Amino acid sequence: MSNAWAIGPVAVLGGVGVVVAVALLLVAAARARRRDDPSPVVSLALTLSALWASFSLLGAVVSVIQNLSADAPRMSVPVAPFWPGLLPGVTVDDGPTARVVGGGVTAVDVDVAGVSGLARGLWTAGQALWALIPAAIAALIAVACFQLLAGRAFDRTVVRATMATAVVVAAGGVAAQLLSDVAGSMASHELFALVSARWEDIPGIEHPLDWWPNETLSITLPFWPIAAGLGVAALAAIFRYGSRLQRDTEGLV
Repeated sequence: MSNAWAIGPVAVLGGVGVVVAVALLLVAAARARRRDDPSPVVSLALTLSALWASFSLLGAVVSVIQNLSADAPRMSVPVAPFWPGLLPGVTVDDGPTARVVGGGVTAVDVDVAGVSGLARGLWTAGQALWALIPAAIAALIAVACFQLLAGRAFDRTVVRATMATAVVVAAGGVAAQLLSDVAGSMASHELFALVSARWEDIPGIEHPLDWWPNETLSITLPFWPIAAGLGVAALAAIFRYGSRLQRDTEGLV
């Protein structure tokens, strides 16, 4: 299946999803006004977060299907820093007012045909994890709002959901980055590694391969998912403390 064929259904699903989301939000707002709901913001947050979680899960599924079935999946591939220069003999009389004196291209987003199954699988897993992280956060918001409307703001369900979200954010964020980086580095080797090459003499050009990107290994250990996960875990501790206070209060009544 080509990328052009795959993107069509995704665009349709996305458009339908937006229309459904707006319609449900309007219905929820109207019901809140009719019922004189004391917590309309919480009700709307519950609806919106539930939709957010659903669409994030749908996005994860669509991402997996696209990456596994596409003839040439779109991947972010690292390359050794380079900047292509003008061919010998070319002189620019008028144009740019600035020039590049350092750095260059370090990564490219390309449709990669013929990539190995392992690289495709790792990339698919990484992208799916990126989509599941917001789904977990949205699900937590939905659970918290639901329990709040039910009068159980510090229910144990909220505590468990918060701790589970902390694990998903921390572990999932790190795993998503590492899997994506490993897959991209593998694709870089498969795309740009040259075993041998030959060419005929080109007047004015001594090194034709200067315009060929070089493969590179680029793997980053992200710290923001760990920090975010710790923050959510701290929130779980607050909910746990609130749950204990709520049980103690109920025991005194």
